[in-house]
Amino acid sequence: MYNEEKYIKTLIDSINDQDYPREKIEIAVVDGRSTDGSKELVRNLATSDDRIVLLDNPDQKTPAALNIGIKSSKGYIVIILGAHSTVAKDFVRKNVETMQRNNVLCTGGSIINRGHTLLQRLIGIAMSTRFGMGSAPYRYSKRMKSVDTVMYGAYARSLFDEVGFFDETRVISEDAELNWRIRQAGYDILFNPEIVSYYYPRDSFGKLIKQFFRYGILRVNVLKKHRNGLNTFHVLPPLYVLLLIGMLIGGIFSTSFIYIAAAMVLIHFLAGVVSALVNTREKYFLAVILLPLIYMCMHFSWGVGFFYGLFQKQKIK
Repeated sequence: MYNEEKYIKTLIDSINDQDYPREKIEIAVVDGRSTDGSKELVRNLATSDDRIVLLDNPDQKTPAALNIGIKSSKGYIVIILGAHSTVAKDFVRKNVETMQRNNVLCTGGSIINRGHTLLQRLIGIAMSTRFGMGSAPYRYSKRMKSVDTVMYGAYARSLFDEVGFFDETRVISEDAELNWRIRQAGYDILFNPEIVSYYYPRDSFGKLIKQFFRYGILRVNVLKKHRNGLNTFHVLPPLYVLLLIGMLIGGIFSTSFIYIAAAMVLIHFLAGVVSALVNTREKYFLAVILLPLIYMCMHFSWGVGFFYGLFQKQKIK
């Protein structure tokens, strides 16, 4: 948690509303030294619920926060959540049942995006489509299967003792990197679409561009550590950016390259229009205009971030 006064109580309320035995759940809120009223809000909730503990993350980095929470846990299963999320009433129970029935040590489920504004809802729709985020089946798949990674995963506590904790030494996509180590150790990560959590995505184009630029940097840092840490979908946005820049540079010598670049952008936009027509009915005309722009921001920012990360000197603590 960092400055999440707007969301943190909603998340804790959804945990308190679980149909899993209340006494078997502990809630560790790891705070990155918030400057709003987040800490005070959690402290107030903890006064009437001794299952809630507020922990300090002086490093203010996500992997450090995750490790602090995991190491404080006493249970056999650790579930990781972000302060921007809420969970369905059966979220904990279905994670536990999926682990037990399928004899796996890591599970995860569907992310359903919500929004307070039209733009936030449309960003959520874009992030839950195959065209928007093909590398993340947990955002759009409807069938149970083994996957590369999950968001808001449930982990057997013993996994961390075997494969290690989240990597705090690098600026890296910590969840994808940990899940890569879990798979390399021979364990399945099982996606069950019946396990449902809810997420509030970014609510402006500026925040979305910044988020996906960072995604691109973090993903390439996984590649720097693990050479086989990419799949086809990870390569498509940077390839698109590379080809587009190549065509624009070629335009210095021939206008034909400019036409090719324009055709690439138009095809990308039209693909976004098709996705809008298929995936939403909300304020239809606006969706058809805005969703393609959202897709373009996501893909282009991710691709640029990938190349920035590729040539950026790795920051190691």
